[in-house]
Amino acid sequence: MKHARDLTGQMSVDQMSEMHGLARLVVAALRAWNAGGAIRAHALLCERMAEPMALTAFEALQDVTEVLGATLRRPLRCHAPHCPCVGMDEAAFARFVEEAALGEREDALMMASVLVNARGILALTEAAARFGLSLQRAALCVQTARIPEPISATRH
Repeated sequence: MKHARDLTGQMSVDQMSEMHGLARLVVAALRAWNAGGAIRAHALLCERMAEPMALTAFEALQDVTEVLGATLRRPLRCHAPHCPCVGMDEAAFARFVEEAALGEREDALMMASVLVNARGILALTEAAARFGLSLQRAALCVQTARIPEPISATRH
């Protein structure tokens, strides 16, 4: 029996509105890089976070894309930058970056082995961990800034 081979990397598997902060930002950065290169990705990161954090995240993203460019098994399929859908490749890449950033090294290495050939697995995982951690750090700073100051300065 033959199986249908209609699964492509662009097949919609999620909605951007349903994704949480880190995964949503990873997908947005991937789409920006894919649609407009480094300039567009840098602009997106600067819109979403403070300049020093954006620069750190951008440098890590550059490392990720360098490894991908040299060792990628097949091109990652991306939706348009403002598309509300999330494709299979985008969701898998976001999950990979999350796993790497959260320290789930074995899972991240396994996922990297699907994305790139053997020479790029470690380098991609390390770059993805730095990229995810920089995005996570920026998100925490934004959340901290939203905490209101107490009405009274008295601490108990």
